[in-house]
Amino acid sequence: MIKGQIITPEHERVYHYTTGESHKYLGHYYNLSVHHTNLEPRVQILGENIVLECNQPNNREHKEFILDMWYRDQAREKFVPLLADAVVKAAPYKLQLPQLRIYRMLNRWGSCSPKSKILILNLELIKVPEFCIEYIALHEMLHFRYPSHDFGFSSALGTLMPDWHKREDFLNQWYPI
Repeated sequence: MIKGQIITPEHERVYHYTTGESHKYLGHYYNLSVHHTNLEPRVQILGENIVLECNQPNNREHKEFILDMWYRDQAREKFVPLLADAVVKAAPYKLQLPQLRIYRMLNRWGSCSPKSKILILNLELIKVPEFCIEYIALHEMLHFRYPSHDFGFSSALGTLMPDWHKREDFLNQWYPI
């Protein structure tokens, strides 16, 4: 990062979904590579590229929709095991795996509803490094035991993830929301 550089939050960036454009995935930047196909649309990572194949390569909304669906699929595949790991890590607190929902949120990484046993994670998390997702997963899971950021919550988080401040600082510095 260049000193004095302002980091634009991911949800405020304007994408055109054209070849060569930079997109994030799990903390890495990839160049988008758009190709025409008459087959089913698909997205895959090949080397340094996110390859998007679709039948309307000149339709911005179509490409955005396909990439968004891919991010959602990747998020579910990544978030569910990380939440399960958080449940295991927090075994002394007798947490259970909640129902997961994934939404794009503008001003928070996650939220939970202890009464309905629902945990919501921000879709944008799939763009940050895994160690940051681990932090958010554990943070939100602990809210099922400690609804507020009180001493019990802070103590549990510090015990289970001693470096949580570093993870949070990294997340807030490089991926502001």
